[in-house]
Amino acid sequence: MDKRHIFLTSNGLTEDMKQKFFEVIKKNPQEIKMLFIPTAGIESDGARESFAIGLYELLEMGIRYENILVYNLELLLSKGYERTYSSYFHEVPVPAKVLNAEELLHFDAVLVGGGDSMVLCREMIRTGFDESLKQAIEQGLVYVGISAGSMYAAGNLDEGLHLIDHPVIPHWDGERIADLPQGTGDILLADGQTVTIDESGVKLV
Repeated sequence: MDKRHIFLTSNGLTEDMKQKFFEVIKKNPQEIKMLFIPTAGIESDGARESFAIGLYELLEMGIRYENILVYNLELLLSKGYERTYSSYFHEVPVPAKVLNAEELLHFDAVLVGGGDSMVLCREMIRTGFDESLKQAIEQGLVYVGISAGSMYAAGNLDEGLHLIDHPVIPHWDGERIADLPQGTGDILLADGQTVTIDESGVKLV
Protein backbone atom coordinates (compact mmCIF):
# COMPACT_ATOMS: atom_id res chain seq x y z
CA MET A 1 0.00 0.00 0.00
CA ASP A 2 1.28 3.44 -0.95
CA LYS A 3 1.75 5.49 2.24
CA ARG A 4 2.62 8.70 0.41
CA HIS A 5 0.51 11.84 0.69
CA ILE A 6 1.83 14.57 -1.56
CA PHE A 7 0.46 17.97 -2.56
CA LEU A 8 2.27 19.72 -5.41
CA THR A 9 1.00 23.27 -5.83
CA SER A 10 1.79 26.34 -7.86
CA ASN A 11 1.12 28.96 -5.19
CA GLY A 12 0.02 27.07 -2.10
CA LEU A 13 -2.93 25.06 -0.84
CA THR A 14 -6.43 26.18 -1.76
CA GLU A 15 -9.16 26.07 0.89
CA ASP A 16 -10.31 22.69 -0.44
CA MET A 17 -6.78 21.33 -0.36
CA LYS A 18 -6.25 22.64 3.17
CA GLN A 19 -9.29 20.63 4.21
CA LYS A 20 -7.88 17.54 2.49
CA PHE A 21 -4.52 18.17 4.18
CA PHE A 22 -6.20 18.18 7.61
CA GLU A 23 -8.11 15.01 6.73
CA VAL A 24 -4.85 13.27 5.84
CA ILE A 25 -3.05 14.43 9.01
CA LYS A 26 -6.02 13.55 11.27
CA LYS A 27 -5.08 16.15 13.88
CA ASN A 28 -6.35 19.52 14.99
CA PRO A 29 -4.29 22.33 13.40
CA GLN A 30 -2.92 23.35 16.83
CA GLU A 31 -1.38 19.87 17.23
CA ILE A 32 0.27 19.62 13.82
CA LYS A 33 4.08 19.74 13.70
CA MET A 34 5.50 21.21 10.49
CA LEU A 35 8.96 21.31 8.97
CA PHE A 36 9.25 24.36 6.70
CA ILE A 37 12.11 24.37 4.18
CA PRO A 38 12.56 27.86 2.63
CA THR A 39 15.89 27.05 0.95
CA ALA A 40 14.71 27.61 -2.64
CA GLY A 41 13.87 31.23 -1.84
CA ILE A 42 17.08 32.68 -0.45
CA GLU A 43 18.95 34.26 -3.36
CA SER A 44 16.75 37.25 -4.20
CA ASP A 45 14.29 39.44 -2.35
CA GLY A 46 11.50 38.39 -4.68
CA ALA A 47 12.16 34.77 -3.81
CA ARG A 48 12.56 35.58 -0.11
CA GLU A 49 8.98 36.81 -0.08
CA SER A 50 7.95 33.17 -0.48
CA PHE A 51 9.28 32.53 3.02
CA ALA A 52 7.00 35.18 4.51
CA ILE A 53 4.06 33.89 2.48
CA GLY A 54 4.65 30.28 3.49
CA LEU A 55 4.91 31.14 7.16
CA TYR A 56 1.83 33.36 6.96
CA GLU A 57 -0.22 30.61 5.31
CA LEU A 58 0.77 28.03 7.93
CA LEU A 59 -0.24 30.37 10.73
CA GLU A 60 -3.50 31.19 8.95
CA MET A 61 -4.23 27.46 8.85
CA GLY A 62 -4.12 27.47 12.64
CA ILE A 63 -0.74 25.77 12.99
CA ARG A 64 1.03 27.09 16.06
CA TYR A 65 4.23 29.06 15.52
CA GLU A 66 6.06 26.97 18.13
CA ASN A 67 5.18 23.83 16.15
CA ILE A 68 6.84 25.11 12.95
CA LEU A 69 10.55 24.40 12.51
CA VAL A 70 12.14 26.62 9.85
CA TYR A 71 14.82 24.39 8.39
CA ASN A 72 17.21 26.11 5.99
CA LEU A 73 19.47 23.56 4.31
CA GLU A 74 22.06 26.23 3.51
CA LEU A 75 22.96 26.35 7.20
CA LEU A 76 23.65 22.61 7.45
CA LEU A 77 27.04 20.98 7.09
CA SER A 78 27.86 19.09 3.93
CA LYS A 79 27.44 15.34 3.80
CA GLY A 80 30.62 13.64 5.01
CA TYR A 81 32.10 16.75 6.62
CA GLU A 82 33.87 16.06 9.92
CA ARG A 83 33.05 18.68 12.54
CA THR A 84 36.04 20.60 13.89
CA TYR A 85 35.18 23.75 15.89
CA SER A 86 31.96 22.18 17.16
CA SER A 87 33.38 18.72 17.85
CA TYR A 88 33.41 19.33 21.61
CA PHE A 89 29.66 18.68 21.89
CA HIS A 90 27.90 15.52 20.85
CA GLU A 91 24.26 16.49 20.38
CA VAL A 92 23.82 18.96 17.51
CA PRO A 93 20.69 21.15 17.93
CA VAL A 94 17.89 20.04 15.58
CA PRO A 95 17.88 23.14 13.29
CA ALA A 96 21.62 22.65 12.67
CA LYS A 97 21.73 18.92 11.93
CA VAL A 98 20.78 16.80 8.95
CA LEU A 99 17.69 14.99 10.15
CA ASN A 100 17.37 11.31 9.31
CA ALA A 101 14.12 9.66 8.21
CA GLU A 102 13.24 8.53 11.74
CA GLU A 103 13.68 12.07 13.07
CA LEU A 104 11.64 13.51 10.22
CA LEU A 105 8.72 11.29 11.17
CA HIS A 106 8.39 13.23 14.43
CA PHE A 107 6.83 15.87 12.15
CA ASP A 108 3.45 15.45 10.49
CA ALA A 109 4.33 17.26 7.28
CA VAL A 110 7.01 19.15 5.42
CA LEU A 111 6.39 22.34 3.43
CA VAL A 112 9.01 23.01 0.74
CA GLY A 113 8.68 26.59 -0.45
CA GLY A 114 9.19 28.38 -3.72
CA GLY A 115 12.10 30.18 -5.34
CA ASP A 116 14.87 28.55 -7.37
CA SER A 117 14.51 24.78 -7.76
CA MET A 118 18.17 24.43 -8.77
CA VAL A 119 19.32 26.00 -5.49
CA LEU A 120 17.01 23.71 -3.56
CA CYS A 121 18.27 20.64 -5.41
CA ARG A 122 21.89 21.66 -4.91
CA GLU A 123 21.46 21.98 -1.15
CA MET A 124 19.47 18.76 -0.85
CA ILE A 125 22.33 16.87 -2.50
CA ARG A 126 25.13 18.72 -0.71
CA THR A 127 23.73 17.88 2.71
CA GLY A 128 22.41 14.44 1.86
CA PHE A 129 19.01 15.48 3.18
CA ASP A 130 17.37 14.30 -0.05
CA GLU A 131 17.92 10.69 1.01
CA SER A 132 16.31 11.18 4.42
CA LEU A 133 13.42 13.13 2.96
CA LYS A 134 12.56 10.54 0.33
CA GLN A 135 12.61 7.74 2.90
CA ALA A 136 10.36 9.70 5.26
CA ILE A 137 7.87 10.51 2.47
CA GLU A 138 7.67 6.82 1.59
CA GLN A 139 6.88 6.12 5.25
CA GLY A 140 4.07 8.65 5.43
CA LEU A 141 5.52 12.13 5.99
CA VAL A 142 3.12 14.47 4.16
CA TYR A 143 4.86 16.59 1.51
CA VAL A 144 3.55 19.99 0.42
CA GLY A 145 5.44 21.71 -2.38
CA ILE A 146 4.99 25.27 -3.56
CA SER A 147 6.35 26.22 -7.00
CA ALA A 148 10.06 25.26 -6.80
CA GLY A 149 9.20 22.80 -4.04
CA SER A 150 6.80 21.10 -6.46
CA MET A 151 9.31 21.14 -9.30
CA TYR A 152 11.95 19.52 -7.09
CA ALA A 153 9.54 16.74 -6.09
CA ALA A 154 8.40 16.10 -9.69
CA GLY A 155 10.30 15.13 -12.82
CA ASN A 156 11.89 18.51 -13.57
CA LEU A 157 15.41 17.84 -12.32
CA ASP A 158 17.67 14.86 -12.94
CA GLU A 159 18.58 14.76 -9.25
CA GLY A 160 15.19 15.72 -7.85
CA LEU A 161 12.92 13.43 -5.86
CA HIS A 162 11.00 12.15 -8.92
CA LEU A 163 7.89 11.38 -6.88
CA ILE A 164 6.22 11.57 -10.30
CA ASP A 165 7.88 11.42 -13.71
CA HIS A 166 5.96 14.42 -15.09
CA PRO A 167 7.75 17.79 -14.87
CA VAL A 168 5.61 20.45 -13.19
CA ILE A 169 5.48 23.94 -14.71
CA PRO A 170 4.04 26.20 -11.99
CA HIS A 171 2.29 29.58 -12.44
CA TRP A 172 0.97 28.55 -15.85
CA ASP A 173 -1.09 31.42 -17.25
CA GLY A 174 -2.13 29.86 -20.55
CA GLU A 175 -5.14 27.67 -21.16
CA ARG A 176 -5.96 25.85 -17.93
CA ILE A 177 -5.62 22.07 -18.23
CA ALA A 178 -8.15 19.76 -16.61
CA ASP A 179 -6.39 16.41 -17.00
CA LEU A 180 -2.91 15.03 -16.54
CA PRO A 181 -0.90 14.77 -19.78
CA GLN A 182 -0.17 11.41 -21.35
CA GLY A 183 3.17 9.72 -20.73
CA THR A 184 5.65 11.99 -19.02
CA GLY A 185 4.47 15.28 -20.51
CA ASP A 186 4.67 18.56 -18.62
CA ILE A 187 1.96 19.34 -16.09
CA LEU A 188 1.08 22.98 -16.80
CA LEU A 189 0.03 23.90 -13.26
CA ALA A 190 -1.98 27.08 -12.88
CA ASP A 191 -2.21 28.96 -9.58
CA GLY A 192 -5.00 27.36 -7.58
CA GLN A 193 -4.39 23.87 -8.97
CA THR A 194 -2.81 20.95 -7.12
CA VAL A 195 -1.34 17.61 -8.11
CA THR A 196 -2.14 15.06 -5.40
CA ILE A 197 -0.38 11.74 -4.99
CA ASP A 198 -1.67 9.08 -2.63
CA GLU A 199 -2.86 5.48 -2.55
CA SER A 200 -5.48 6.30 -5.19
CA GLY A 201 -2.85 7.49 -7.67
CA VAL A 202 -1.88 10.82 -9.23
CA LYS A 203 -4.62 13.40 -9.77
CA LEU A 204 -4.86 16.99 -10.97
CA VAL A 205 -7.34 18.98 -8.88
